[in-house]
Amino acid sequence: MHSFRNDYSEECHPLVSEALARCASEQNPGYGEDAHCERARELLREAMTGSLERSGADEGQLERARRAPIAFVPGGTMANLLVISSALRPYECVIAALDGHINVHETGAIEATGHKVITTADADGVLTAEGAEAVLAEHCYGQNHHMVIPRMLYLSFSTEMGMVHSSAQLAALRAFADEHGLLIYIDGARLAAGLASPATDVTLADILGTADAFTFGATKNGALFGEAVVFMNPIPFGNFKAAQKQRGALMAKGFLYGIQFEALFSSSGCEAGIPEAEGAEPLYFSLGRHANAMAVALKEALRRDGFDHLAADGQTNQVFVQVDEPTARLLEERFCCEPFGVTDEGERIMRFVCSWATQPEHIQELNSALKALR
Repeated sequence: MHSFRNDYSEECHPLVSEALARCASEQNPGYGEDAHCERARELLREAMTGSLERSGADEGQLERARRAPIAFVPGGTMANLLVISSALRPYECVIAALDGHINVHETGAIEATGHKVITTADADGVLTAEGAEAVLAEHCYGQNHHMVIPRMLYLSFSTEMGMVHSSAQLAALRAFADEHGLLIYIDGARLAAGLASPATDVTLADILGTADAFTFGATKNGALFGEAVVFMNPIPFGNFKAAQKQRGALMAKGFLYGIQFEALFSSSGCEAGIPEAEGAEPLYFSLGRHANAMAVALKEALRRDGFDHLAADGQTNQVFVQVDEPTARLLEERFCCEPFGVTDEGERIMRFVCSWATQPEHIQELNSALKALR
């Protein structure tokens, strides 16, 4: 039975694997200073400027994208703690939604760097300007020296509960941040799935216009490992490479990042046989589109088989269903889905996740098994 536990259970997409195999005997400089990493950065910037051009961005915005520094790190938690701690002074904090990844699933990684995570009352991880305003007011708009001073807004796209912001929400957050001198960091661990969601009008250009820094997450989107950190406003983050080295995140074999991102951004979804691919869009975006499509099919299968009580109306590649405890145990055992909390009524929330590797036959297999359970 196909595992629906997460979107990083498989090694990597075949095109990424093939690229790594082709380069196995190459000798490259270390620490991300190789030709593969440089080419990967070029491809990422091409994707960024292409989205900006389609949105009608001005030359200033295009130039920022062309010059944006890009660093590679092993995974999402390392990206989050490095970006946040690099920008904040010791007495400053970061604001996140209650369900934000840095608050619930990183074992206090941000706090371990010496910075508090202050949470809003926003639901499903969707940080809002209104929620951030309430927190900022509680902290006297940074004017009370007895309290930590908010300096950054953190949001993930898509969120921990599979939800996405709208372009209007992102614009409101940017306006709020500018008014109060705050930075915005967007955790893009599932950026491809977020951008492919039919529930949002957000494009990559909107991400670029909102974030001071953000990530192209690849660990959960076809790579063996790795996230690309993009700095649209690099000055507040200082010498990021030195911070990487100090925290043990500057990998000697950094060329492995470059090879993977080259494959993800120079290969098309059509080449990879992704039926949802549109034209020659990079494989990275096609994989997010495919994972979302499989989640829609999964949701339909669950509803057909009586599992229609969804804990959140997931809009990307994650599906959350509420069941009683015996059923939760059975689902976890049979389908490798993940327990994700308990409702106020005592029901268990089970998370099913689709990935680039999930195929229609896996959904059909799940459907048949669920029918047998019912």
